[in-house]
Amino acid sequence: MRVFQIVVARSGFGCTMALSMASGAVAEPEKMSEFARLTGIVWSPELAFRDVAARPRWWPPLVLIVLLSLVFHYMFNQRGGWEHFFRQQSETNTQMQKMPADQREQIMAKQIQFAPIMGYVGSVVGIPLAALVIGGVFLLVFKMFLGAALSFRQAFAITSYAMIPLVFSTAMTLVMLQLKDPSEFDLQYPTLTNIGAFLDSVNTPKWLLSLATSIDAFTLWILALLATGFSAAARKISWSTAMAYVVGTWSVYVLLKVGWAAMFG
Repeated sequence: MRVFQIVVARSGFGCTMALSMASGAVAEPEKMSEFARLTGIVWSPELAFRDVAARPRWWPPLVLIVLLSLVFHYMFNQRGGWEHFFRQQSETNTQMQKMPADQREQIMAKQIQFAPIMGYVGSVVGIPLAALVIGGVFLLVFKMFLGAALSFRQAFAITSYAMIPLVFSTAMTLVMLQLKDPSEFDLQYPTLTNIGAFLDSVNTPKWLLSLATSIDAFTLWILALLATGFSAAARKISWSTAMAYVVGTWSVYVLLKVGWAAMFG
């Protein structure tokens, strides 16, 4: 018996086991590297989001998404895509079609001049701001309706990592930009991932086009990741419940967007 006690003491196992049994503590999971987090969002999202909730860092995914967005806008500018885009928009805009030709050209010239600047600003400012707003909205929803004990920092980090599908979406868009002639590239529907891409943008009612565009494969992926993230962080909320509240909140946004398109589109 004495020999057993000495061996256990020297190995450290006995002391560790006794402390664990006395305190009832569970060993803290090993910290994930940032690369493991980013890839884990794709292959093992629940595990990755648990690490995000425990150590909420928001900047790595946002930096990656912003950089890719800047690359896209640079390539789009180099290929003269803005002129084609605004001329295409002009053809489907009934108000602009009623204007004299010279007035339309003046408006498009200004749009083409400032669009590249707004594209870069939108990438650097718009993407993080969107993550802030979305994170704040879902934090309010989960705290108010489900009593989730979450911090804003956690909600912001979860939202930032849930936007990882935008990396794949932007990469696909870049590929299509390189493969297509600039005159054939459609900035609104660069890839066939939403229902709106299969509809006639000229003859389809604006409200229906807005609704169809909202149903996008990458958007649905982001919604599923948001549900996974908030469920993993809150612990006591099941994935199905989290998904129901995420989809419900998103549906309210879509209805508002469709209503706006119906009134002013």
